[in-house]
Amino acid sequence: MTEHRLPEDPAEAARALAEIDRRQRQVIDNAALPNWYWWAVGGLMVVLAVGVDVRTGTSIGVAVPVFVVGMLVATGWVTIGAFRRALPRNDLLGGRGALGIVSFVLLSVGVTLAVTFGLRAGGVPYPATLGCLLGAVLLGCGGPVLARYLTRVMLNNRTGARR
Repeated sequence: MTEHRLPEDPAEAARALAEIDRRQRQVIDNAALPNWYWWAVGGLMVVLAVGVDVRTGTSIGVAVPVFVVGMLVATGWVTIGAFRRALPRNDLLGGRGALGIVSFVLLSVGVTLAVTFGLRAGGVPYPATLGCLLGAVLLGCGGPVLARYLTRVMLNNRTGARR
């Protein structure tokens, strides 16, 4: 077991605290979903929507497996990558983080469905595709915003600070 000594010099103590802060930030930053993931999920939604809008057995038969395999590969890639790095404590997200995630999902799904059903009611061709294109843009642009918010929440929660 390595014995650690407390720094006597205030400058050395400050450097040690700065290093701890840097490493904590690094772990938290590594926990964020990469930006490409949000665009991949959005793109896969569009693929599925095209299959549904075309309304043939072949289009659905191709779109569903592409969507499922694509989601499994993208999510697996992100998950396996996360387990190769240090993971933050489970309690860092807290209620604010969970509320942010749930709000983002509800907003994305709600807007996508509302636009899709509105387009369908208006007789617009390919309503699911167009609605999911908007949903893909929401995910691609909003996902990184959510990730930055969750990073701030985790940074604030690492010491029990509430902001």
